[in-house]
Amino acid sequence: MIPKTEHFQGFILTSCPRKTSGDRWSAAVKVTQSPEGSRSGRFYYADDGTSYILEEEAAEESLNLGRNLIKRGML
Repeated sequence: MIPKTEHFQGFILTSCPRKTSGDRWSAAVKVTQSPEGSRSGRFYYADDGTSYILEEEAAEESLNLGRNLIKRGML
């Protein structure tokens, strides 16, 4: 799957779902400051025990994770 990318409030969010045991998926997102060309970013992983059957579900939840981190001022 091609990672989903979204620009949100001055950041670039890239979904990076991870495969877990049991053939399920967990949410993970790479957050990069928006200046185009900046390739360094930080990875954040959902550590809530939630897993998804479909990779697409996990990719969408990965973007939600990034948006929530930004909205709450945690970055």
